[in-house]
Order: sequence, then C-alpha cells, then structure tokens
Amino acid sequence: MTRPIQQTKGSRIHKPREPFVAYIRVSTYYEEKISPDIQRSAIKAWAERNNAEIVEWIEDLDVSGRKMKRKIADAMKWVESRRARGIAVWRYSRFGRSRHGNAVNLAKLEALGGRLTSATEAADTRTAFGRLQMGMAFKFAEYESDRIGEQWAETREHRRTAGLPATGGKRWGYIWHRRHFDDEAGVIHREWYEPDDVGRIVTSLYERVAEGESMGSVTQWLGRNGYVGTKGKPWLQSGLTRYMDGGFPAGWIRYHPDDCDCPPKDPDSTASRGEKCPNRIWIPGAHEPIVPEDVWEAYKEKRAKARNTPSGNRKPAYPLSGLMRCGRCGGTASAAGGATYGAGKQLIVKRGYQFRCSRMKDNRTCDGVYILRSVAEDAVLKQLRKWQAAIEAEAAKIPQQRVSDTASPRERLNAARDRLRAQLTELQAEMDRQTSLVARGIIPEDSYMRERDRIQSDQQKITAELAELDQRTEEDEARPADYQPIIRGLLDRWDTTPVETRRAMLRTLLRGVWAYPKRTAPDGTEVPAYAVPVAVWEDEPALLGPRATV
Repeated sequence: MTRPIQQTKGSRIHKPREPFVAYIRVSTYYEEKISPDIQRSAIKAWAERNNAEIVEWIEDLDVSGRKMKRKIADAMKWVESRRARGIAVWRYSRFGRSRHGNAVNLAKLEALGGRLTSATEAADTRTAFGRLQMGMAFKFAEYESDRIGEQWAETREHRRTAGLPATGGKRWGYIWHRRHFDDEAGVIHREWYEPDDVGRIVTSLYERVAEGESMGSVTQWLGRNGYVGTKGKPWLQSGLTRYMDGGFPAGWIRYHPDDCDCPPKDPDSTASRGEKCPNRIWIPGAHEPIVPEDVWEAYKEKRAKARNTPSGNRKPAYPLSGLMRCGRCGGTASAAGGATYGAGKQLIVKRGYQFRCSRMKDNRTCDGVYILRSVAEDAVLKQLRKWQAAIEAEAAKIPQQRVSDTASPRERLNAARDRLRAQLTELQAEMDRQTSLVARGIIPEDSYMRERDRIQSDQQKITAELAELDQRTEEDEARPADYQPIIRGLLDRWDTTPVETRRAMLRTLLRGVWAYPKRTAPDGTEVPAYAVPVAVWEDEPALLGPRATV
C-alpha cells in the first residue's frame, strides 16, 4: 500500500509559486548603468528564495527614473489582469526616482492589490515596518537623483569655462579626443577636438547656404554622395539644420543660461530645456574653427532671412500641410510640385501637386509614397462625412443629453478630478469622526479598526483613480461627439474657409493622414495610392515598412 507523502511543517511541496513581473531599468546616468544581467540574476535568486515565479520580464534600457512614461505601466497591466501578484525589482530605485511618479505608481499598484518587492533590499512591504523601509529607500533614491543632477550642473559649468560643449561626444567634421591619463608620462591629456577630412565638406555646406542654396538642396547632396552623420545614419534636413545653426564648426558654443526663467524640462521629452527656449548665449569654444567668420556671418544672415520670410513650408499653403504621414515609415510627407506639357508643348508647373515621403526625398532610406494632394483631400472629406453620419446616428439614440454629454474633454476631466477630490475630503472627514468616537469611548476599538481599514482602502482606490486621471490628456478623453461642430463647420464651409483656418481645425481633429502607395491586388488589378485619415480618438494605423517587399 502506497502511503501519501507527509508534508512537514514549513515545506513548500505542492505549494504554488506566486507569479511576479520582473521590471529591469538601466538609467541614463553613467554611474547607475547597472547591467541588466546583474539585475536579472538577482531577481531570479530572489524568486527561488521566496517561492515566486517570474512570468514576464520587462526592460527599460537607458531610461531615467524621473520619467513618467516608462514600461512600468506594462507591468501594472499584468497585476491588474490578475496574472501577476506584484512587481519585482533589483532595488527600489529601479522602480523610479521621481517623488511624484513613485507616489502615483505605488498608489496605483496597491489599489490593484499588488505589491512591490526588492530583490536586494530585505523589506516585507506587507508590514508597517517594511513599508517604512521602502519609503526610506525611495527617499534615498530621490536624494541620489538630486545629487547627480547637481553634479551634472557643476560639470556643465566646468566644461563651459574650458570652452567645451555641454556634453562630450563626436562632432561632425572633427575627431574627438577624450580626456585621459597617460601612464607613461604621468600627465592628464585634456579633451579636445581636431578637424578631420570631412571638415572641408562642412565648410562648403556653409558657403553654399550663404550663397543662397536651400537646406533641402544641400541635404539631398549629402545623401546622394553617401555622407552620413556621427551615428552612421543619413542626414535629415532637420538634423543638419540644427547642427549648422549651432555654430560649432565656426568656433562657437551655444549655451542656455542657468538662471533663465523658462519652464522646466519635461522629463518625458527627449528635448532639453534649452532646445525649446530662444534665450541662448554664445561663447567662443576652445576648438579650431573650420568655417571662416565671414562665411558664418553670411550664413546666419541667410538663415535669419529665411526664417522671417513666409514660405510654403512655414505658412501652410494647403489644408493637409504638416498632417500627412508616409504609410511605409511613418515619417512626414511634404508637398511637392509636378509638371506636365500642355498644348503646343507648353510646360505647365503645378505647385503642391502631390505629397511625398520626406525620408525618401532627403536620404532615400525609405521607398516612400507619392499621392496626389486632391486624392488625400478627397479622402479626408469622405471620412468627415462618415464621422458626421455616425455621430448624428448615435446622438439620435439618446433621448435627452445630459450636461456631462455636451461638456468638452477638458471640462469632463476637471469634473472627474473635482468629484474624486471631494470624495477624498469626505473620507478624511469620516476618518476624523471615527477617531473622535473611539477616543471618547463611544465605539469599541474593534469597530474603529474595521471602519479605519475600510476608509483607508477606499482612499487608496480613489487616490489611484485620481493618479490615473492626472496622466490622461484631453485627447485620451476625446469622444467623436466632441468634434461634431468642427466636422460640420469643415463640411459646410470647406471651399470658403481660409487654408490656415482649415488646417488649424483639422489639427485639432486628426492625428494625421497616412498615405499608402499603389499596389497590386491578389487578383492582379492595380490599386492606386490611397490615404487614411485618423481621428484623435483612434489608434494610428499599421505601417508597411520602409522597404517594399519583392
């Protein structure tokens, strides 16, 4: 007779493992670039010690902990769907370093019934003392982040004094010599930039633009002749413009004043604070200029004149300017001209005849798309009529609209926030009343404990809802009915409304208009190029890929 296995006290035989999501983050700061492999090994060891199973690995590589838009939201979804019990990290600092972001994400995680665990910091967050330890770890993480930020500010000031750009790295047209220690000579060699063979190309670019050639023309010339940037990628007109406007080849370094009163940097944006501020200071650099001063001055004069002169690219000439996207690569599609021969072989130039992929135009890294402007505009008008019919059909089903149905997205968001804040105020007042009752001996302590736990649970849920609302934008809250007046106005007065007004109205309504190239259907018929307008309440369409399949 076979006897069943007797499970001893403390044994984990047949005890199911708790599912956890592992979140790995590698910071943008050099001294915090802890290898993902090290974090992965530590989390695996923690899982073995604690009878846990890692059901998903989520990585954020080279991402600052101050950013809100990270893949931590993907880990939350696993907890929300009950596929994971919580989130495991190497250290609590990997969860985030933003004071506001940590509070928001942690409140949301706890409201979902999940918990946060650290593989290398022994703290049981299910106890009050464990939560205190976790809170202290977060405070130290915030302190470290602030300390690193101060060090970077001191480093930038030192580099500015030495005539170096704010950040080291390669510069096109120069060889970058790092600062290093010479063991044999026993001296430290300073960082410096040496002009290379590409420098003469850079000089010629400034001269050509100073003589009146456009930035688009010189960008195309670089692409045709195989010149690439410091990262080995073909130049785009926007990137080349930023590089040349920076003035580094002319011997200048552009800095943003530390005491400027412009808005602080958006942690979720790749653009620096100085990039969006027109207030700049110019200082002479320690490197050798490869562009003569007179050429640099002539270049600046031409660029200033171009910026101040309205053109088809700055003042929209067409309703869909700035809204067109390439259906292959997802990049912008700009207006382009065309030409045909009329009677008597008379050349007829058609400005803005079509839209074409900018990457295809600038550097041929995408096979691109050509689509007639009239085809794209007809597709937009056709889609507007469909949206209007759908909105009116839906509105006809509602017997009487409430005030909340007619409010704007911003008004709905503000109303929802006010409602949740009012609920938090009521719960806090209820907690104060319960505390007063138990202090005066009117209710027993066990009744107070039950009410306290209920109120705290409600507070956590509402706090998580409020945090989620704070991350939502007006576009996230948008509904088709919100844009019914815009759609009706566009359809009723399309031909009589000025181009600038039409474009402004379309930009509030559309994410963009994706253009797809002509193709051959399975039955052999030719399908012409077509456009797909996408509203702000819709997801972006799928892309075909930059290269056409054979």
